[in-house]
Formats: sequence, C-alpha cells, structure tokens
Amino acid sequence: MFASGFRSLPRHGLYGAINLLGLGLGVAVFLTMMLIVRYEYGYDSYVPGASHIYQVDDDFRPAGRAAYQGSSISFVPVPFMEQDFPEITQAVRVFPKSVPVRAVAVLGRDTVTMTDGNFLSVFDLPLLEGDRATALNGPGKVMLSATMARKYFGTVHAIGRRLRIDNSGEDAVVSAIMADPPPNATSDFRIVMVFPSALLKEWPFRNWGSQWGYVWLRIDDAGAVPRIAAGLRGYPYRHPATWKESLIRFVYGDGGLTLVPLRAVHFHDAAIGEGGASRRLIDILGLVGVAALATAVVNYVNLATARSGLRAREVAMRKVLGATRRMLIVRFMGEATMLVGVAVLVGLALTELSLRWVNMLGGWSVAFDWGFVLPVSASIVLVVGIVAGIYPALVLSSFRPAAVLAASRMPAGGRIESALRSTLVVLQFGFAIVLAVCTLVMTDQAAFVRVLDRGVDQEGVIVIDALADSSLKERQAEIVRRLAEVPGVRIATRSDMYPHHTIDSDNFSRPGSDSPISVRWGGATPGYFAAVGAKLIAGRLFDEHQGNDYQVGADSDTTDGNIVISRLTAERFGFASPQAAVGQELREDGAPQFHYHIIGVIEDIRFGDVHEAMRPLLYFGRLRPIVDVAAIVRYDGASQTEEMARLRSAWGEIAPDVPFSAQGVSDIFAADFRSDWNYGALFGIGSGVAIGIACLGLFGLSSFNVSRRRHEIGVRKVLGADRRQILTLLAGQFLRPVLVANLIAWPVAWVFMSRWLAGFDQRITLTPWPFVIAAGGAALIALLTVLGQSAKAASYPPAVSLRAG
Repeated sequence: MFASGFRSLPRHGLYGAINLLGLGLGVAVFLTMMLIVRYEYGYDSYVPGASHIYQVDDDFRPAGRAAYQGSSISFVPVPFMEQDFPEITQAVRVFPKSVPVRAVAVLGRDTVTMTDGNFLSVFDLPLLEGDRATALNGPGKVMLSATMARKYFGTVHAIGRRLRIDNSGEDAVVSAIMADPPPNATSDFRIVMVFPSALLKEWPFRNWGSQWGYVWLRIDDAGAVPRIAAGLRGYPYRHPATWKESLIRFVYGDGGLTLVPLRAVHFHDAAIGEGGASRRLIDILGLVGVAALATAVVNYVNLATARSGLRAREVAMRKVLGATRRMLIVRFMGEATMLVGVAVLVGLALTELSLRWVNMLGGWSVAFDWGFVLPVSASIVLVVGIVAGIYPALVLSSFRPAAVLAASRMPAGGRIESALRSTLVVLQFGFAIVLAVCTLVMTDQAAFVRVLDRGVDQEGVIVIDALADSSLKERQAEIVRRLAEVPGVRIATRSDMYPHHTIDSDNFSRPGSDSPISVRWGGATPGYFAAVGAKLIAGRLFDEHQGNDYQVGADSDTTDGNIVISRLTAERFGFASPQAAVGQELREDGAPQFHYHIIGVIEDIRFGDVHEAMRPLLYFGRLRPIVDVAAIVRYDGASQTEEMARLRSAWGEIAPDVPFSAQGVSDIFAADFRSDWNYGALFGIGSGVAIGIACLGLFGLSSFNVSRRRHEIGVRKVLGADRRQILTLLAGQFLRPVLVANLIAWPVAWVFMSRWLAGFDQRITLTPWPFVIAAGGAALIALLTVLGQSAKAASYPPAVSLRAG
C-alpha cells in the first residue's frame, strides 16, 4: 500500500509536489502560530496556585473624564485588606526597582523585587536550595534565581554569600536559590528581598496616589472573589489615609480598586497600555494559523479529489483481478494518510527552521516543544488523511468495472462538485486577502508611528538613567558637569521627565476654581529644554538669572515660584491661548500655600507610547537633587555607538560603583512601533503563504480543468472562436472566485483593522487603498498562475483538441 503510494508520485509529479508543498507550508504556519499562542497564553502558568493569585489595580472613574486603570498602586490599603476581607489568605506588597548589585568583584544592574516577608505565601516559587520558612523572615535576606547566583557567584550553591544592593551600607545575605522563571513570566522575580526598614517610611506606604509598586492577593476560596471585588470598589473612601474625600472623588470618582487574575495580567496590561501583549493580536495570529492549515487542507483535498477520477480505470482493473471494495477503501485511505504524513514531516522541518527567526522578530523565546508538536501533528495526519481519502475511497470503490472500461472518458463530477471547488477557492483567497489587508494597515501604522512628531528631537540624544542611583544623589550636578566635558557632548542636563518616564502626577487648579486637573510634573535643570529640543510657543523658559525660576518644588522652602507648562496643560485649564496662559497662576491641590506663576508654554511633548493619550505636562526649575533622575545628553559629530562608548568610559571614572545604563531617545521611541511592525511582518508572512497555497491549488485545478475541457475548446474553435476569446473565457472563469473572495474579505478586514487602530491615540485613517492593493495583488498573482495553462489550451489546433477530447 505504502509502496504504491510512493510509486504514484512520479506519475503525477507536478500535482504530488503541489499537494505536498502546499500542505507542508500550511502545517508549518499552523504549528508556528500555535506555539506562539501557547507561549502567550502560558504566561505565569509556572507559578504554583496561579489560579488563586490576583493583582490589585487602581480603577479610576472620574466624573467628566475617561475611565482608566493602573497596575501600580499605593500600598496604603494592604494592612486593611486582610481585616476587611477574611477570605484573603495573604496580601503582599511588591516594589521592583532596577539597582546596582555587587558581589565581591562582580558589579551589575538588575531588577530587585523588594517585598514583604510573606512573599512566598503568595508566590509559592520552587526553591532549589534554602528553607522556605526562613528565606524572607527578616531584613537583610535575599533570594536569587539560579541564573543570578551564577552571575554573581559562579555557582548556584550561594547560600550564605553576601550581596550589596543599591550601594546601601549593609550587605544582604543569600538565604535561598530559586528555580529560574520561564521567559513567559510577567514579573521579574530573579532577585527578591524584604523591604529595607527605611523604605517603609516613604510616601507609597502612607499616601494614596503614590503608585510605586504592586499589590498581590492570594484568595483560596474562589467563591469569595466576587464579594471581595465588590468591596474593593470605593475602597479609598473607606481608608482615605492622608487624602480628603473631595480629592478621592476627583481622582477615583465611582471607581476604587479592582482584581485582575494573575494569568490574565499579561493581556490586561496591554489593554490598559502598560506593556504585555494584545490578546486580540495573539488571537488573530492563532486564527491565521488555523486558517492557513484549513486553506492548505482545502487545497490538498480539492486537488486529491479532482485527480481521483483519473484512477477510475485502475480501480476497475483491480476489481476485475479480484479486489473487494473493502480492500480498495483501506488502500485509498492508507495512501492518503501516508502522503499527508510526508507533508507533515515537511511542515515540521519548516517549523523548526522558522522558530529562531520568528523569536527574533517577535521578541519571544518560543521553544519547539515535542510534547505539544507530536500529538498535534499526529492528529493532523489522521484527520487530513481521512478527509482527503474518504472521497476516492468511497466513490471510486463503488465504480462498476464494465461501465468504466467501456467508457471513452474518465468519470467526472457534476455541477455540484464544480461549485464546491469554486467555493473552496473563494474561501482560500478570501482568507489570504484579509491577511494582506491587515499586513498593509499594520505596517502603515508602524511607519506612521516611526515618523510621528513627538515634540522632541530624537536623534543625537542619550538618556543615562544610571544617575538615579541613590548613592549619587548629592553628586548629580557634579556628574552632569563632568559628562558635559566628554568629547562630542554639546549639552548635558538632568530631569525626571524623559521618554517613557513621567512618574509624578498631582492635581492643580486655577485660583478660585473647584475643578482640579491632573498634571504630570517634573524638574528641569538648566539646558533641559534645549537638550530635548522642546519648542517654546509663548513666554520664556527658565533663566538662571531670574530668582524664582529655579527655586520651586517639593524640595524648596519657598511658597511661590515660576513654572513652564505644555500647550495641552494650558488648554485643560481653560486658557484661551498659550499666550493667555503666560502670567497666570496655578496652585497645587492640597497645598494652597504654593503659588506657581506660568512664565512659558512649550509645544506638547509625547513622552508616553502612542497607545496612551497625550499627557498635560508641568515643569519646575530645579538645581537641587532630583529623585528618579536621568542625565540627558545631546551630542553631535559622532554616531550613537561612538558617543555611547565615550560616555561609558567617562562614567567608569566618574561613578565606578554604579553600572552604566543608558539608551538613545530614538531607541526608546522605537519600542512604540517595533512590536506592531513585527506583528505586521508576521501577518505578511501568513498572507504570503496563504496566497501561495491558494495559487498552488488554483494552478492545479486550472491544469486539471483545462485538460478536461480540451474537447470543448476544440468545438469552440471550429465554431469560430479565436485564441483571444478562448483565453478570456478560461481566465475569466478561473478569476471569478478570486473576485468574489473580495466581497467576503473586505468587510472582515475592515472590522479587524478598525478595532485594532482604535487602540492608538494617534493613528492613520483607514482608507480603501490597502483593500484595493491587496485585491489587485491577489488577482494579478492568480492571473499569472492560470495564464500559462489557459494560453497553452487556447493555442491548440482544433483537430488536436478534438482528438484529445
């Protein structure tokens, strides 16, 4: 049976190759996409008891403004939660921070998770070494992952060794070694330590609105989750801490706190604009995989059943020689399953080859998991083999030998079979056109984001966030001055307001107004606005010769001073124009003794990513140290790589105990379009493969149909039809399903892309051009696919065609 299956391939080499290649490509796309989907949906599944762990989010629903959520929240409610909700098994505070870490001669910068002593009661992470009961039972203890232990000590057997974290005065002692988390983990739990006692006095532990870290709950009773969720709504009103009810109402409105299951955090963060991955895009990638496999299967079955009629005489001869119908059914089913198995092996090879490239493109670490791939591949072989073999097995085995051998032509399907094949071609091309439209729209949006005016000059600017190290606080001005002496540096300044970093937000109002406005604020030292390339549109910027310009802010003893705001800030406070805002006054809500005078208005700057709405900005002039500061360097006369090397070398002399950490502003902003660009590339690959599979099928069907219509073509020529008419007739009939596919594909693609674009604050307009280009491209490729067969059939002399018929 298997030998005859392989022997049949050379006799129909072209069709066999089309079948195997088309199905192999479809299997490869399907397996690759399913591995990606499995990876994304598997986030945090490694955590024992993950289904009982919930993240507490801020749920802001202020009156008159858009509702939004935030995953980093104040630590104020934690002590009260376990009292108010006995069903909460454990509550833990988590504060991740990137800090210097030193072990003897090894100096690095890593994310350290500072947390409560009951951390392991919520996140029951597997330990390789150490006692779970005492691992975090007091300050000065730290747990390391196996990778971190090897990095700092060269071995996983590091219990009892000492680490210095954040250049603090005391060393921490390694108390446990954790198993390495998988790459699809939301939280970076590779270095975990108990909160230093000094940190417990900071604002996040005493004040709503200080959103430093995360709060996690373990709730073992799933039935209690709805009651707890209902009780957390309006929770700030129950425990206001230092806030007045009017301020809580302005900030939270009818909101409060909300629960997010751990396994849903990855997609939820993307939905609220805080990282993660879009569930919709991952689901669409899964649909791409399923549809690619379906297209390949349809193509395979279409060609297999179309060619099966050519074996009618073979079946008749086997019956004459004594073969029973059961024997024929087993034979056809076995041959089909064997050929599908060969195609699946081709698909497996293509999948393994493509994964490395796909991982680089999407930033994944997807592994070729045989435990998943093998059963899925076996299922494909079984299902597709049955579907592909059932028609020839049942239909051909029922032929009567005498009737088949006496007939001058092979049996053929009727109009129903022809309509079915056309419908399958419509579905194939419809799917391919949807993917092509998605590819064009996503790449257009990514290109739009790439050139989007952010209000800053991106090129020639480097942000050095290593300056935020607490040990450098009193040396910030000196370090910036020395950085300014590095060759190529034109301006060196510092601020806590830079791309993807605006962490401070407070409510301000105009004198006499009861409508405060939430504004992102930060400090700017001399040279800041020139360094980032901010555009002044009204008034003036800070001037060191003006007494009140660099004297205001939370670290100042004065109660008044000057500020610079953005255009959007002026609009939010109701000023008729930027010019009208100059000379006006703002007050900080909750601190009415502070009077801030607006001296200038700059053009809006988009520091957040393009999924976030533009934020109103406010600047204080600063000369004193700034918390969470970064050095901002504008340079010229060198490439970014060269200037980065110079700055790294200088930093090693200026602050040898703090690891150098820096990024180009253009690289920071590139993160806003890179993922969408990469998703567009994946859709492009999917659409290319889908169109290729569809064209392979169209080529095979056109070749088969042309061979069957040779007699008809001869008759038409005898009756006066010329070559052009014959060619137009054949090409038109083959292209009709492609044109009908557009009627299905366009509305579907429009809905998908409209919803996807709605997630961007700044986006392109969805025009008809991507649809026209995708449809035109598919039609052109399909035309080229069938043109050769049609032209060849139209060129035959009538006598040759009639004899062939």
